[in-house]
Amino acid sequence: MKKIILIFILGAFITSSNAQDLDKFLEGGAANGEKLLESYLEPAFVGFGYALNSGWYNTGKPHKVAGFDLTINANLAYVPQDAQFFKINPADYTNMTTAPAENGQTSYPTLMGPNLEADDIPYLVFDEGTEDEIRITAPTGLGMEESIGSNFVPAPSVQIGIGLIKNTELKLRLLPEQTFGDPGEEFTTKMFGLGVLHDVKQWIPGIKNLPFDLSGFFAFNTMKNSIEINPDVPDQIGEFNVSGTTLQGIISKKLSVLTVYGGLGFSTSKVNFKMKGTYDGVPEVDPIDIEYKNGGLRANVGARLKLLIFTFHAEYAVQKYNTLTAGFGISIR
Repeated sequence: MKKIILIFILGAFITSSNAQDLDKFLEGGAANGEKLLESYLEPAFVGFGYALNSGWYNTGKPHKVAGFDLTINANLAYVPQDAQFFKINPADYTNMTTAPAENGQTSYPTLMGPNLEADDIPYLVFDEGTEDEIRITAPTGLGMEESIGSNFVPAPSVQIGIGLIKNTELKLRLLPEQTFGDPGEEFTTKMFGLGVLHDVKQWIPGIKNLPFDLSGFFAFNTMKNSIEINPDVPDQIGEFNVSGTTLQGIISKKLSVLTVYGGLGFSTSKVNFKMKGTYDGVPEVDPIDIEYKNGGLRANVGARLKLLIFTFHAEYAVQKYNTLTAGFGISIR
């Protein structure tokens, strides 16, 4: 099986060939490997769920009937410091122990952790004291903080908004199935998301004429991705699927060409990662099936600049993985 890392294509990231030996985790069996991978990949996949839920709106005022916008976002979910390493309790594994690194390090880097030398990563020891003993070094992290000065998971998005009756706006994220790459290493992705922005101020006596906009917003989003892991073994497929929902109240105020806005509510996400097929030394077929579920409060503030029909916006969301969104678009009515 080839080495695996994250790649980022059209808002999806999934494992691909380049620098992370995830197959090392399978050397102690599928059950051990799944637990190890779950901890190692968690901040990357959880961060992607938070990022994909971002960037849905940049004002609390819905379009007028037949109004329209096309918006492109870059959503960056920042990985917390405590998610760069994970601990291992050997009691949770079968026939596995650990040994400190050469420098005494006992924690293992996650995929979003630092890029360490092999001697600085603790060892995984399988079947210790037997003739089948295996001692390996776990994969290191991507080292984004060292290389670019920040540690984040990106999820770009492209969406349209359409004004409907009763001060309601429909938002749509749609990416038909696309395939990239050479045969044997093809990456496939598709996305569908739907959101509704509705002016609630119109239904509240006493405030509907006040000079601000107040709306409720709900959206859900799904993305499905797969990649052929090894061109020499056709049945080795990696799958990464994510779904998310967002429910928020939004308030905004337009000041000439500038609109400031804020939101408060909840977001949830579910991420599933699978390694399908057969792998050397692993008797189980489709050995890896990991799921992450996250959710909680979400608060964001942002600003949008509109010049003629062109818009530029940025916002910051406070949640478990804080998220920065920046984007631009065209907006009519």
